[in-house]
Amino acid sequence: MKKRLIFAATAALMFTAGSAFAQSTSNTATTTQSGTTNVATVTQTRGVGNDASITQADFTNTGTIVQEDGALNDASIDQDGMYNTAYVEQLGGLSNDADIDQDGDENYTEVLQWGGLDNEADIDQDGDYNEALIHQEGGEDNDADIDQDGYLNYAHIDQIGGLDNEADIDQDGDENEALIVQYEGEDNEADIDQDGYLNYARIDQIGGVDNEADIDQDGDGNAALVWQEGGVRNDAEIDQDGYGNTAYVAQVGGLDNDAFVDQYGAGNYAEVSQSGGDHNLVEVDQFGLGNVAFVEQDMASYNTASVTQSGWFNGAGVSQTGSYNTASVSQSGLLNGASVVQSGDNQTATISQMGWGNSASATQSGSGNISSLTQH
Repeated sequence: MKKRLIFAATAALMFTAGSAFAQSTSNTATTTQSGTTNVATVTQTRGVGNDASITQADFTNTGTIVQEDGALNDASIDQDGMYNTAYVEQLGGLSNDADIDQDGDENYTEVLQWGGLDNEADIDQDGDYNEALIHQEGGEDNDADIDQDGYLNYAHIDQIGGLDNEADIDQDGDENEALIVQYEGEDNEADIDQDGYLNYARIDQIGGVDNEADIDQDGDGNAALVWQEGGVRNDAEIDQDGYGNTAYVAQVGGLDNDAFVDQYGAGNYAEVSQSGGDHNLVEVDQFGLGNVAFVEQDMASYNTASVTQSGWFNGAGVSQTGSYNTASVSQSGLLNGASVVQSGDNQTATISQMGWGNSASATQSGSGNISSLTQH
């Protein structure tokens, strides 16, 4: 009877209001809860120096940490407010780290790391009704970071089958949405920064090696999308400041292609498509209201396309195939239109327009042609 009482007392010490279960040597679990109906669950298996800590304050918070095949893994959840939910799961890891900090009401977050080596995920939400998700699978030295400050923001990072991938989302404002998706990548990197209201940004990097993408938006109602599929060392950057601007960059295959879009103002639209080819460069700069730019480079090599527009409702289009072609369009004013079509090699086309209602076009085929059009 005495032994049974000793066993019962020992078992009682193993459970608290937020249950913690640890198996294997040197695991540490700490749970601190304050308020009503808080729930915390910690499970650690096969660990060396694993650490899990949950701190919850006031009213119906829920935190769950699961760590399995780990060594020196660390997971921490800190929640302050009402109805917050946080979930961290790390499986098959070595030196994985996950950190969640939520301050506000009814925030939701989720971190999953599978089969990792030295992976790290960090989510910080300050405000109400924000939602953030991170999923990393089969990675090595992957890093994902989400920081949201405001109201009703949504952020999602998904990295699968990666090696040394990195993703970062930073949102400041209300009702912004950002997504980063990286599949089967190697040394890919993606970064999104949004400040304002009702902005939307998405980066997809599928396959490929050493691709990079960056989106920066400041203002309201802006939308930016980057699609990178396959390819090696492609780079895409979008920077938008203002209201209702839209930018889209697609890079499919190819080698060392670069695309840069900068838009400032309202209602501007830019679309860049680079398919195959190598060492191509596109730069689009638009300032004002309702300007539109289209640039396409298809199976081209060492081509350069530049579009600069300032004013209202100007439109420009550039299409390039072949090698070592250069196209430059510069327009300022109102309702100007310009187009350049190049097929062949070593072509140069320049269009410069100022004023309003001007129209110019250049079509080149063959080799070594030079065109220059200026209208004021």
